[in-house]
Amino acid sequence: MATPTTSEEKAQQRSAALLRQVALGLLGMFTGAIIFVLGMTVGVLLARPGAFSFGAFPFELATLTTVSSHSAPEARAEEPLDYALVNDVLRRLREQWYGTLPSREALTDGAIRGMVNALGDPYTQYIEPRFAKILNEDMSGEFEGIGATLKQTPGGSIQIVRTLPGTPAEKAGLLPGDIIEAVDGQSVLGLNTTEVAAMVRGPKGTTVRLTIRRGDNPRPFEVSIVRARIVIPLVESRTVGDGDIAYVRLFDFSQQASRQLERELQRLLAQNPKGLILDLRDNPGGLLSQAREVGDLFLDAGVLVVERDYRNNRKVTRTTSRGIAQDIPLVVLVNGGSASAAEIVAGAIQDRKRGVLIGERTFGKGSVQSPQTLANGAQLRITIERWYTPNERQIHNEGIQPDLVVINTPEDERAGKDAQLEAAVAYLKTGKLAAP
Repeated sequence: MATPTTSEEKAQQRSAALLRQVALGLLGMFTGAIIFVLGMTVGVLLARPGAFSFGAFPFELATLTTVSSHSAPEARAEEPLDYALVNDVLRRLREQWYGTLPSREALTDGAIRGMVNALGDPYTQYIEPRFAKILNEDMSGEFEGIGATLKQTPGGSIQIVRTLPGTPAEKAGLLPGDIIEAVDGQSVLGLNTTEVAAMVRGPKGTTVRLTIRRGDNPRPFEVSIVRARIVIPLVESRTVGDGDIAYVRLFDFSQQASRQLERELQRLLAQNPKGLILDLRDNPGGLLSQAREVGDLFLDAGVLVVERDYRNNRKVTRTTSRGIAQDIPLVVLVNGGSASAAEIVAGAIQDRKRGVLIGERTFGKGSVQSPQTLANGAQLRITIERWYTPNERQIHNEGIQPDLVVINTPEDERAGKDAQLEAAVAYLKTGKLAAP
């Protein structure tokens, strides 16, 4: 016969049952270091990818789904978790910790975050409910914020990659490489780029106060910035060389990318240029659908990218023959900021010998994330597949090596010189791959 329990014991049992589910992640928070390098540029301009990633997003977004504790996809067989150890840790915390345990919601968020972080995959993320709603907003090409691109460094800091021309971030003097330490006095230590982005975002006309650390200066400083409506530039075009080479730059692969790019290409090609330069430098990627449509502009019918899941199931995305720029001599400019969808297009052009790549090795973000809405309104982004070029070269952690390596040095930048662009113009004029 079971021994009756007191009211206090019943309360303890209820607390233990409640905390049991969240404890797993709390333990996971301490199981090894995770390297966060998001090709997702997120932020004030979330993922615009990272973009990486984040981030347009530096990864393909699968169809948004909603899941509950009662409906989950078939999982791989795993060893059961050590619930006894988890409960023991929770009991000790409850009985001995000098403080008050956080709320159920806070513990749940912390637990899930800990489990996800323990995977060691910077692209599988748990996005709290208050941050989840900003993810889809960026793919529209407009938002309210300050107009900067962010990434997470290997050490976990949130770094500014670039500021968009004419935006509040540029006008306030923020520079690439600046580290954001706090937003409105609240430390961002331990937060990812999406979460920091949400903190920086806000209605136009309002002010956000950033604590910035720059270079080796040990003393951080504060910058107050008035938010504005930001329209993300997608395409920039002109003629270069002696005016007989067409140049077009694509900034990301968000929803309107291929449409705007095709419009600019039509205008440029009407001038009968001798060659074309597609600039994908610092392009963090975005939607796979846009990668396919952009690839269609330059490639005839054939393989664009191969996707494989953990079961090694293979799926092929192909281009068609409808493109308007399939015959003109082509150079693609890439660098370490070219990620995800940008790497897909560059890798396909290289593998299929449609054009040559000039610049630096790309970022190496070749995985697909599935965003799933949880019962609490949060979003769980799970890496479900990896990308490979038409010749089955792995993109993830490898990147795409250009045909000609040319590095723009800090001295070049200070002098207003673009050695990579010069090399592209020289190749299209001479047919020879030679660094300037």
